[in-house]
Amino acid sequence: MDRLLIVAQVWLGLLGIAGVVAAAPALATEHALRVAAALALTWVVSRIPINTIVRLSPAAYVSILVLLVAVLAIGVAPAGSDAKRWLLIGNITVQPSEFMKVAVVAYLATFFHNHLGDWQIWRPMVVVGLAAGLVVAQPDVSTAMFLFALAFGVMIAAGTTVVRLLSIVGSAGILAFAVGWPYLSQFGYLADRITGFRDLWGAQSAIQSTSYQAFRAREALTSGGLVGIGPGRPIGVPEAETDMIAVAIGQSFGLVGIVTLVGLYLLVGSRGFRIARARPGPGALLAAGAATYLTGQAGLNLLVASGLFPITGIPLPFVSYGLNSLLSVAIAFGLMHAAYREAFLKDDR
Repeated sequence: MDRLLIVAQVWLGLLGIAGVVAAAPALATEHALRVAAALALTWVVSRIPINTIVRLSPAAYVSILVLLVAVLAIGVAPAGSDAKRWLLIGNITVQPSEFMKVAVVAYLATFFHNHLGDWQIWRPMVVVGLAAGLVVAQPDVSTAMFLFALAFGVMIAAGTTVVRLLSIVGSAGILAFAVGWPYLSQFGYLADRITGFRDLWGAQSAIQSTSYQAFRAREALTSGGLVGIGPGRPIGVPEAETDMIAVAIGQSFGLVGIVTLVGLYLLVGSRGFRIARARPGPGALLAAGAATYLTGQAGLNLLVASGLFPITGIPLPFVSYGLNSLLSVAIAFGLMHAAYREAFLKDDR
C-alpha cells in the first residue's frame, strides 16, 4: 500500500473525528468506530487484484443500479426531508448513490481499457445517463452532476478524443433528463439554494431562512481566525457534523485546520495521478477516477463551506459523519492502493 496515501487517509479520518467532536459530541465515538471500519475496508479492497476488480465491475454497477431503482419504489427519507435517497435494510440506511460513484469509476475504467479505439458511444452513454437519471429522480441533482464529472475524468485519463467525449456526455445528459424529467416538480429546493447563495452575497435579507446555513457557516469560519477557538464551543450551523464539517474544523482549528484539509486532499490527488501515470492499464484509469472522485468532491464541499458555491449537500470525503460516504470513499482509496500494487510492487496476480 502507498504509505503517503495511508497517512493522508488517517489524518483525514482524525480531522473528521475532531470535527464531529466539535459539532455533535454524542456522535463522536460512533464516528470513530466507523472511521476504523472504513480503514479496514480500504485494506481489504487494496488486496483485490486489478483483474478481479475489472471482472466484477459490471456486476457491481448493475447491482447498484437496481438499488437506485428500488429507492424510487421503497426509498425512505429522514425527518424533515422529502428526498427519498435511502433504503432501510434492517437498522441500517443504505444510500446507493454514494456507491454509484465508485461503481461508475470502476465500470468506465474497465470499459475504456478494453475498448479504447474500438467502441461506440452508446455503452458509456447508457451507463452514465441511467445512473445520473435515477439519482436526479430522488431528487439529487448535485450527485447526478458529480457522476458526469467522474465520467469526464476517467475519459480524459483514457485519452478519449474531444468529439467522442462531448458526444458521450451530451447523449448521457439527454438520457438522464429523460429519466429524471417526471420528477422535475420536486426540484423547488434548487431555486431556494440559488436564492440563498445570491442573498448571502447580496442584501442578506433572508439570513433567517434560505441563506441561514451559509450565513452561519461564514460567521463560524470567521470566528476561527488563524488557529481556531478550540473544540467544545457551539457551532450553530445546521449539518455541521455532515455536509458542513469543514466549518466545525475551521472554527475549532482556524485557518490552520482548513489549510491542513486542503493540503491532505492535494496530497491524495497528487499520489493518485502519479499512480495513474506509472503504468498504463485499467489500474491507471481506476487511480485517476478515484483521485478525481476524492479531490473533486472535496473541492466542491470546501467551496460550499466557504460560501463560494451554492449549498449542494455533498459530504467531505472521509471527514463528514455518515456511514455510506465513509465506505464509498474507503473503496475509492482501496482502488488507488490496488493500482499502486500493480504499478510499483508488481504483485497483482
